[in-house]
Order: sequence, then structure tokens, then C-alpha cells
Amino acid sequence: MRATAAVLRGVQRRCFSGAAIEWPKAGRVGMVGIGQLGQAVTGNLLRAGLQPVLFDVKGESIARPFLEQGATWAPSARALAEQCDVVLTGLPRPEHVSAAMGMDGNPDGILAGLKPGSVWIEHSTTDFENTMKIRDEVEKRGCKAVSAPVTGGMQILKVGKMVALVGSDEETFERVKPLISLSAPRIVRCGEFGHETVVKILTNMLCAVQDCAMGEVMMIAKKSGVDMKLLFDAMRISSGNSFCWETEFARVADGTYFPDFTAEMMAKDIELGQGLARKHGVPMLMHGQVAQIYEMCMAKYGRDSGSTIPVKLIEDHCQTPLADQKLKDTFKDWTYTTEIVDGSYVIVHKNIENPYDEITLTIKQKQ
Repeated sequence: MRATAAVLRGVQRRCFSGAAIEWPKAGRVGMVGIGQLGQAVTGNLLRAGLQPVLFDVKGESIARPFLEQGATWAPSARALAEQCDVVLTGLPRPEHVSAAMGMDGNPDGILAGLKPGSVWIEHSTTDFENTMKIRDEVEKRGCKAVSAPVTGGMQILKVGKMVALVGSDEETFERVKPLISLSAPRIVRCGEFGHETVVKILTNMLCAVQDCAMGEVMMIAKKSGVDMKLLFDAMRISSGNSFCWETEFARVADGTYFPDFTAEMMAKDIELGQGLARKHGVPMLMHGQVAQIYEMCMAKYGRDSGSTIPVKLIEDHCQTPLADQKLKDTFKDWTYTTEIVDGSYVIVHKNIENPYDEITLTIKQKQ
């Protein structure tokens, strides 16, 4: 249900952990990029009563639902930066970040509007070297830069339980930590500025491999007569388990192939990883093949197809759909949340039968 701006102004400005947000003040934080990442972050800012300022090159219409909830629109990235003490960016590719910042000298970019003492927080998954160049330009203007790519799945980001990989100096980190925690209260400090970007790229590269492998093992099981729900349950308590298996199997079952993260986004991250590999002389025997698979998928199914789309490539080759009506019904109401248990990321499944209740209860008691 949509809340009015007046109601939202009365919401207590607290993060999900309950800690008060003392800085920045309402209306002094901006979000550049209102795609899936930007929308989720904006929603979290609104729930905290921060009345964010928004800008996206696609125009004001993309932000209309948030404007109706108390956000305001800026006519340019520069205008947004001029109004804000903190500017967040969440954009698809390195060139989009550069353009938004005004690295080409664009007088309407973020850099042209930054005030001394402001903080730029980069939530995009982007190029390591490009991020370092932008940081230098930000600091030349008497501002601070924080790189904080997020990981853990868009569904988790929307409810403010994401993991943030953060690189910044200690003083700035402590200052922005409550703000970042609105969307990602699970924060991993990654040392020097820039290392967090490398880590985020590598996590997505591993996910890409798993997405390509899933279809093959699922099809072998299907052709062998193995019940697919049994396969899902058995795999998730075996050595073959992964985050992608637990959260994307259902996207195969419902035929969406994980639309919250597109094949084009995944291909971009593989490309960034290949650039790092070339720089350091690391052979890409596996990821070179994975990159080709994603190129085939995008050519056949479109660049906006879901990141689990390599599974459909196997289905089409074998002329055998993996999901029958029984499996679709099994995952119809499925959803998940996450917890961190003994330092590891754990998927908590909801609205689906769990055949391991006794084991699960034992783990919960241990927590």
C-alpha cells in the first residue's frame, strides 16, 4: 500500500537494526540510478524517513512511485549532488558510472555538484581501475569516497538484509555505516579501497559457473528418472550445494530463470573478471567457456533474460523441460530469507516442505 509523503515524514528515522540515523538529514541523501538496485535502496531510504533525492537518465517517470512516497526529483546528477551530503550510485556498467559522475567533463555530472565534505557511496559492481580513478576525482574536491557493492540477492536487498563489501578509510566508514546498514546491515570490510570491487566481481563469476552447471546436472537427473524435488533437497545438504542452487532452482521451476539479475549483468561481471585476469596473467580456462555460454544465451533469448538462462539452453538442446506441473506447484509460493550462522551465509526456505525438520531444528537450537 502506498504511503503519502506526509505519513512518511512522520516515520521515525531508524535503520533496520534499530540504530538512529543522525546523518545525513532527510532530503540530504541522493540516489543516482533507479534500476533494480537503485529502487531497492531507495525503498529502504524511504522506510527510514530519509526522503531521498533521485535522478536517472531515463527520466522522472521511472521514479514516480517513490516520488509519491516522499522522495524528490533532481533535474540532473549535478543538481542532486548540490542538494545532498551523501550521493549514492547504483548503475549497470562502468561507462554508466563514469557518465553519471561527469568524468568526461560533463557540466551536469555528479562531480560538478559535489560540495567539500560530501561523501560518494558507490553501490555498483564496476571496474576496479575505473572506480579508483573516480575516487581520485572525488577526493580532489575535498570529498570522501566509499565503495560498497552489495551481494546476496535482490530479494534480500529489498528487505534490508543484504551483505555489503565495503572499502573506505576508517573514519568515513564509521560515519556512513548506519546509512549503508539500511540496505545491507551485514558489512564486510575489505581493506583498501578497490578490493571490495574485486571480491564482488569474483563472487558473481563463481555464480556464473554454477548457473551454467546447474542445467547439465538437472537434466541428467531428469533423464535418469530422479524426482526433481528430491534432487533439490538432496543437493542442498550435500557437498554440491551452493547459494545459486538453493535460490535459483525455483526460478527454473517457475520458468523465470531469475529475472532480478539479467544475463547481460552476469556477462558484464565475467567481462570485468576477465580484465582482471589478463592484468595479472591468470588463465581463464573455465570462465572463458562460461563467457561464451552467456553470449549464446543472450543471442538466443535476449540480453534481459535471467541470469539462470543457461539452464534453458540445455532444456532446448534436449527438447525436455525440467519443470512439470508438479514441480511448478511445489515452488509456487516458495520464497526465502537468509541468516549468517557461524560465519557462513545460510538460506532459510519458506512456504515449501522441508524433509529435514529434525536436522533443521537442531541447527536452530545451536544458534
